Amino acid sequence: MDIIFSASIIASFLAGMVALFAPCCITVLLPAYLASAFREKRHILKMTFVFFSGIAVILIPIGLGAAWLAELFNDFHREMYIFGGFLMIVLAVFSVFGKGIAMIPMPNRTVPSMNATHPKSVFLLGMFSGAATSCCAPVLAGAVTLAVVSGAFWKAMIVVFAYVFGMTFPLFIAAYLYDWFKIENSKLIAGKILEIKFGTKTLLVHSTNILAAAVFAAMGVTLLALAFSGNVFWAPSVQAGIGKFLNIWSQRVLEALSVIPDVAWGIIIIIIFFTLYLRGWKKLPQHETNQPNKQ
Repeated sequence: MDIIFSASIIASFLAGMVALFAPCCITVLLPAYLASAFREKRHILKMTFVFFSGIAVILIPIGLGAAWLAELFNDFHREMYIFGGFLMIVLAVFSVFGKGIAMIPMPNRTVPSMNATHPKSVFLLGMFSGAATSCCAPVLAGAVTLAVVSGAFWKAMIVVFAYVFGMTFPLFIAAYLYDWFKIENSKLIAGKILEIKFGTKTLLVHSTNILAAAVFAAMGVTLLALAFSGNVFWAPSVQAGIGKFLNIWSQRVLEALSVIPDVAWGIIIIIIFFTLYLRGWKKLPQHETNQPNKQ
């Protein structure tokens, strides 16, 4: 994370990417995002922006000087993990019994809609991920302070934006490729409707909803285990090694990219962001937005 103290826009962007693999970040942020992706099936790029917005609502104020917010999350990190653990378990249940899932008599059963989106729950997951990853934010605040002292408040705004965007950039790339290659049409994501019988009742559940529920449940159990063991900052040695490697890698990349003016990097990052935004919010064909998937 040392590179971020240069108050450079590209350094903040790279530091955000490295922060994604920090113990307090990837443990929460990545599984939450993956579970959301499996649950949504479509509109993944759009939901990635919703997820990003939830993270930004927490991290941007911290980066711009709300140090008390970072201290609050740090002081109640264990309680936050307990809350998050139960939240993930609740979302696991919602993934199975959510909108479009019918529990009705066999003769009248219907196929659940495959196009439902859950922006509120994705935004909430983003906010929780931002709070859980706030352990990295004080470093960001230091870089922003340097930018403000230099007399360039606009740079401070872009520095904190670049950091948060960098943290979620790998997710945006994954979402873009998901959309580009139309992975929603693959057998894994397309899945199939499963029938679960309860006496005279039949529950119709899509296979990817079960997969999302499994990820949410596993994440919830992990968070609760870490919280009650008093080891919320635990990370396997492999993850620590990856983080160290990425930190060294980012230093080398920064040295190679520093020949480009910081203003140019700010413009490039903003262009990339809005290019992804426009693609995520492009109008979908009518047949993709209104027609349920029928088996």
